[in-house]
Amino acid sequence: MDFQILGYLIRAECDEFNAYAASMNLNSSAVANLLILRELRLHRLSQLEHYQRNHPRSKCAKIVGHQSNDRTKRAFTAHAESCGLKPTAAAERLFRAELQERWLEHCVQQRV
Repeated sequence: MDFQILGYLIRAECDEFNAYAASMNLNSSAVANLLILRELRLHRLSQLEHYQRNHPRSKCAKIVGHQSNDRTKRAFTAHAESCGLKPTAAAERLFRAELQERWLEHCVQQRV
């Protein structure tokens, strides 16, 4: 069974997210999953309120993080709800924030 955490971004943001993932030889689901796992450790959602948008779904495309089990989905849902958000809205904040912050890109570029 496939468990999903998804967010809707306007098409231009979705295209940018997909290109961002591809620039690191990843797909958008892999990037989404890494951002979700990071959020479950750092609890930054309340600090990312300025990334919340309410675009009509007809102008949006989906970014989906595919989970192999329901543990991450349940944890993310509980975390989002503790911040007064639905999981979709929480994921959208994370995805938009990453387009600005480029945290993952910095991580992959660091020399160890």
